[in-house]
Amino acid sequence: MTIKVKTRKILWSKSGNRCAICKKHLIQKFEINNSNFIVGEECHIISSKEKGPRGNIKKMADYDDNSNLILLCANDHKLIDDFPETFTYEIIVNLKNNHEKWVENALEKDLQDYIRSVNNCEILDEIKNHVQLDIIIKNAHLYFLDSSSITDLTLSIEVSEFFDNLRDLSDIYSDLEIAEKTRYLIEHEKEIKQFNELGIRFFGKSLIREYKFANIPKDKYKLAMIIAFNPEVNPESIQNGKLTVKIPDDFTPSI
Repeated sequence: MTIKVKTRKILWSKSGNRCAICKKHLIQKFEINNSNFIVGEECHIISSKEKGPRGNIKKMADYDDNSNLILLCANDHKLIDDFPETFTYEIIVNLKNNHEKWVENALEKDLQDYIRSVNNCEILDEIKNHVQLDIIIKNAHLYFLDSSSITDLTLSIEVSEFFDNLRDLSDIYSDLEIAEKTRYLIEHEKEIKQFNELGIRFFGKSLIREYKFANIPKDKYKLAMIIAFNPEVNPESIQNGKLTVKIPDDFTPSI
């Protein structure tokens, strides 16, 4: 059997066109005639031959499945196959999983940096527990708390009161004992879940941004950003549990 085109596309895309071991880019450019050539190899983790590298681990219905493939440069392909006692099945699977996660995280960070720099936007994670709240509000100097998507007056007031209480908590944060701090955070987590039942979702992030106030020189401040969002207003703004928001160009955070 041969590796299917779809399987190849999945392997190369999840690997970011890079070797899972040395991280070398696997599409090189030949400058003389300005053309590209491939130096990557689609390597089997378990050989289909019993006496091949790691071939005695287990039988597989499809040795060309993506789960049994790892993308490597030619040097590292020879390395893992020449030393199967060192590069065991478990080690190679771990190498592959870690590499694909590294690619995913790197692309996500680059995407967020690009969106932020070009459009003055931020991508916020949904707040589902008190641990996330702790990370966002701890040691915050400034706040961006928004509920403008909520049109129901009563609900809007309730969310504003929630924000006021959250800011009050942040102001006394450093004076609280750990147990007392956790108790307050859990209470706020319960409130968020109550708002969730009413269709309101909370998204947030802790940011470091530069601001200048009055005669104070420009400096870096920790900004606690929390958005209470009604998905019915613009459901496309939420993708994979994350909310993309545009920060107004004239935005000035509150202290």
